[in-house]
Amino acid sequence: MANQSNILSSFTHITQQIDGVNALVSVQYPELSSFQSLSDSIAKVFGNKRAVYLASTPQKLVHIHTVGEKIVKQESISINDIDEIKVSNANLSGNVSLQEVRITTKTITYKTVKEKVEEVTEKKTITKTIKKQVEVPVFQEYTFTLFPVVFQANLKYNQNMTEVLQSVEMRKNLVNHLQKIQQKIADKKILEKFKAQEKNVN
Repeated sequence: MANQSNILSSFTHITQQIDGVNALVSVQYPELSSFQSLSDSIAKVFGNKRAVYLASTPQKLVHIHTVGEKIVKQESISINDIDEIKVSNANLSGNVSLQEVRITTKTITYKTVKEKVEEVTEKKTITKTIKKQVEVPVFQEYTFTLFPVVFQANLKYNQNMTEVLQSVEMRKNLVNHLQKIQQKIADKKILEKFKAQEKNVN
């Protein structure tokens, strides 16, 4: 991903706490809990507003909430856990079209199940109940609407045209990065399917 050091230097309140950020994009404002809404109302009295971003590092994506220049919430999505990425256009009110990214993650958990097995002896067949662990896939979905430029802390618009252009380029780079990840995932699934079919034939 291209070097975006100039624009990212305006977000040291994020880059100093999250290592390896190479892209940062403003995303849609979330639905807040009653407590978050109350906290935001109090923060606005002191001139601090909530801003929401999607950051990219080589190992993960991070969904970040800031109030003023303080990170109040962050959620990481490991690149290794991503099962699918879809990039499309989302139509908002006023015929405004923005890019939308849908990410599905897959993690494996384990649960213990009981299974009946038959054990044949010389005299009779005995049915036993055994316990074994089985894999359980857990899927989670995330949706991010990407804004054309990255808003500064407190949702301020950037007046530096050079940084605005870098911001636009950074969003393009992030989308390209996600599309490359999706292509690798698709290739891996095809290979796994081919290997499974080959195994069944043999």
